[in-house]
Amino acid sequence: MIPEQPVPRSDGYEQFFGFAEPPFSLSVNPRFRFASAGHEQVLSEVVYGLERREPVIVVTGDIGMGKTLLCRTVLERLPRKTFLSVISDPLLGRDDLLKRMLEDFGIISAENAATIPASRHDLTQAMDAFLLSLAQLDAHGVVIIDEAQHVQPEVLEQIRLLANTHDNRGTLLQIVLVGQPSLQTLLEQPELRQVRQRVTRCVSLNALTDDEVRRYIAHRLAVARVPETRSLSAGLDDLAHELAGWNESCRPVTFSDEGMDAVARISRGIPRVVNLLCDRALESAFAHGARTVDAQSIETAATSLHLADSGAATSEPAPTPGSPRAARYAIGVAALVVVGGIVWFGSREMGRRRSVQQPTGLATTTPPPAAATQPPPPLRAPSAAQTEAVPPASTERPNPSAAASTEETSDALEILVASFHTEGRASEVVNQLTNAGHRVRQRSIGGWQQVVAGPFASRAAAEDAQRRFEREGFTGTKIVSRAR
Repeated sequence: MIPEQPVPRSDGYEQFFGFAEPPFSLSVNPRFRFASAGHEQVLSEVVYGLERREPVIVVTGDIGMGKTLLCRTVLERLPRKTFLSVISDPLLGRDDLLKRMLEDFGIISAENAATIPASRHDLTQAMDAFLLSLAQLDAHGVVIIDEAQHVQPEVLEQIRLLANTHDNRGTLLQIVLVGQPSLQTLLEQPELRQVRQRVTRCVSLNALTDDEVRRYIAHRLAVARVPETRSLSAGLDDLAHELAGWNESCRPVTFSDEGMDAVARISRGIPRVVNLLCDRALESAFAHGARTVDAQSIETAATSLHLADSGAATSEPAPTPGSPRAARYAIGVAALVVVGGIVWFGSREMGRRRSVQQPTGLATTTPPPAAATQPPPPLRAPSAAQTEAVPPASTERPNPSAAASTEETSDALEILVASFHTEGRASEVVNQLTNAGHRVRQRSIGGWQQVVAGPFASRAAAEDAQRRFEREGFTGTKIVSRAR
């Protein structure tokens, strides 16, 4: 169990876990590309459309879905006779866009692009002449515009006019528009009707499935452990092999099944959010010397990153009045009201009967008011004061491998190791500590599953056991009087 507030470390976690580079960096690196079913489908369609010289291809996807990485992968698969221009600034005007394309195609130099005294007509003529020259080489040009939802309509119309240049195989300038779903709204504008009619392929990137999130995490961890070798020097290659062998000998970090489930739930399958969660969780594990990233560390990472849990907040719109879904909700609410009324009247009638059957001469006592319902506390070991306030009535599941001590005193102590919402997680920790030689047991109190160690006849013995727990990563434990 990793505490909620890790102690920061000045050095990185890569060497500790045997990584050659950060596995969950937000930088766009094709080496880490994960071939999910959705990404492979989009990639194959885009490459196929470019091979067929289709004029306009549109790729959409929500924020963080990997659109830029997809573009980088497309670049690697283009034929050799392809001249490429990548526009990463979608706010360029028509003249600046033409200059950038001419610069990428090698027609003008980068030094003269900003000061060249050419009119738009001159720039257009230069581009047309260049495209026509490509036909003699059996080549063509491709312009990829990233974040295309921000491009002005007149700029798109300018590119469309350039794409009218053809040879016998098709257009000599292909356009790939990559952007968020609002790009479709932009293309629906009336002044872009001619651009929209030239769109031959429109594909969308979807989120990863839960199973793909698990394989995505495992893939990036595996890639990060292998150094990237680009040098032709034998000495440097030998060094890279030595580093790879050293990384393999390190005890790697792992993500528990519950931890991966938490990543899939909170990230909703968005690769960028997966990277953020996993990177922050690895920092926390490194700060405490832990080798396993569990669900609690992922929840802590989500809290520090201010990421809402998908189980608590969804993007699904509220039901509108008159819709079938709203009608089902109304029926459900009405049923709850009826059931609540029946329960209330039934309990009232039972109270009256008990008052009638109350024997005379016996004092009646008023039951204490019910405690106000509070939201469940965060997943952490409760304080000693909270432990003492727990009602004594509880159900304990003793550890079968730990026999009860026959020499307990009236002031025996125990250690509250951790508290969990689920019985399965508590049982997992009990088994883990039992295998490590600790005498622990599991009990249920107030809706919480607690892991308790002891009893200990003296405080010195309890403190010694507490130090052993801390060495194994279980910090935040509390020594309390034994509940009887």
